[in-house]
Amino acid sequence: MNQLEHHLDLGPAHLFPLAREAVLTWALQESAGVSVRPARRVRHGQVVDLRLNPLWPTSPRRLRGRDLTVPVGSCVIVRVVDEPDRAGFTYRTLPGHLEAGEETFLVSTGSDGRLGVTITAESVPGHPLLKAAGPVAVMGQSMMARRYAEGLRRLLAASASRPAQARRG
Repeated sequence: MNQLEHHLDLGPAHLFPLAREAVLTWALQESAGVSVRPARRVRHGQVVDLRLNPLWPTSPRRLRGRDLTVPVGSCVIVRVVDEPDRAGFTYRTLPGHLEAGEETFLVSTGSDGRLGVTITAESVPGHPLLKAAGPVAVMGQSMMARRYAEGLRRLLAASASRPAQARRG
């Protein structure tokens, strides 16, 4: 069983509302080159399909009006957290996903007035090629956790730098 826990400080706690929305609307995944369909707000029991942009951080190539992305698999949301000081969700992979397990995405404010993101995962390779790759699969999962966290940090920085009127409008 591969276990992963990745933390990143995102800045001051007043950014929590923006981070909450990014996590609960899949913007965190999109910021890391993972497209989610359907891209509706996260809810318990929701089933989503994930696809990876292999050219991230650039946009994927297009062919006949479609993005050329790599199918990762499907997941079901098994837990949603939406509280005044923390928000996020856990999904469990479904058969056919590249990994078999669960992953949690959580943003929270601490008593120190800081906002953080924590990404945790417990999984085993779900595809025969990943099983054969062993440590490479673990490195890939760790790389994705960093991409998610850094993508969220960039989203918050971009939102915070825009004028207040542009954010409301």
